[in-house]
Amino acid sequence: MASASISLVVFIIAVALVFDFINGFHDSANSIATIVSTRVLSPRVAVLWAAFFNFAAAFGMGTLVASTIGKGIVDPSVVDPHLILAALGGAIVWNLITWWLGLPSSSSHALIGGLAGAALVKTGVSALVLWEPTQNPIVYKGILGIAVYIAVAPLLGFVLGLSFMVAMGWIFRRKRPSSVDTLFRRLQLVSAAVYSYSHGSNDAQKTMGIIYALLIAAGLGQYAHAGNIVEANGALVVSAAQPDRWELVADDGQRLLLEPSADLDKLLKTRANQHVQVFGERSTTGAGIAAFTIKDHLAWWIILTCHLAIALGTYFGGWRIVKTMGSKITKLQPVGGFCAETGGGVTILAMSHFGIPVSTTHTITGAIIGIGTTRRLTAVRWGVARSVVIAWVVTIPAAAIVAALCYLPFKLAQ
Repeated sequence: MASASISLVVFIIAVALVFDFINGFHDSANSIATIVSTRVLSPRVAVLWAAFFNFAAAFGMGTLVASTIGKGIVDPSVVDPHLILAALGGAIVWNLITWWLGLPSSSSHALIGGLAGAALVKTGVSALVLWEPTQNPIVYKGILGIAVYIAVAPLLGFVLGLSFMVAMGWIFRRKRPSSVDTLFRRLQLVSAAVYSYSHGSNDAQKTMGIIYALLIAAGLGQYAHAGNIVEANGALVVSAAQPDRWELVADDGQRLLLEPSADLDKLLKTRANQHVQVFGERSTTGAGIAAFTIKDHLAWWIILTCHLAIALGTYFGGWRIVKTMGSKITKLQPVGGFCAETGGGVTILAMSHFGIPVSTTHTITGAIIGIGTTRRLTAVRWGVARSVVIAWVVTIPAAAIVAALCYLPFKLAQ
């Protein structure tokens, strides 16, 4: 690769980390809004608390969300550095606009919209991964699959937040309000940590997926994977010696027996008997046959850098959004803050487990509204909630339009 191209890749990685920082700056206020509005912690201590657990998520939740972003929105074969740059441009511009307006829109959906908009200009609808089944029959990826969770995430947050609040009300119905308040001021430290950890587990992985896709598209895959992961290219065929197994006939002529795995099953659904590019570990069977296990693991420098960037963004905070989330939607007490953070955190951790990129903003807002409705419907300021929902609805198309405009000069120059 030419040095100018390497310089471009380094520049785009820097832009991706800026997006990650802005994501933390823009979204992570959600992590501290409830604990600040209930006055359990001061804003400065709260952002430090949230930033620490954003970073700690690097060591616990895997990289399935990163895989979805890197491979499950746009067909990897059409991705190039310019497309990634345009997608990031669309997402960053929209994030800054909504930050300036004080609207807690979704950085996740801004990034998805950015990828889709740039890909549409480059290749058309065929470039998009619209609907992709997974091993779990209730989980689908692709743009339409993720769109389903635009609705599911806040609804689940709403249900869990409301349910936890009702349960706490019943469990502590005979306790004095002052003792309940004291208890949940302590417990809210735990729930805030859970929510911040879940936020890092989902949102930092989105930038990880972008950097992964960039390095693969630029032919620098060796920098995207852990040390024991190698690339192999060849034809995916049925093994002549073992008809119930598959082989990869590598471009250099070597035959590699493919070990059974979920990743292999997924590949066979769409690429059987085709030329493929795969990543995994080489090995030798007990009979001395060269084998290959399809698997992937991001390089640790990508994981740690992305979590550090979002943690720093969290620390420097977005105070306009704290005000919207923590007090304008509904007034919270410590028990309500605990239930909102727990409901939101559980939802996001579940989505991260299945590799689904969701909006932390959607989720915590749904949980907060659920808390408010346990008192009475009028306890929720529905006008503010409505403006937030409008921002969510327009985020994907707005970011897509900006990204499309960013990619257009590259398209015209081709």
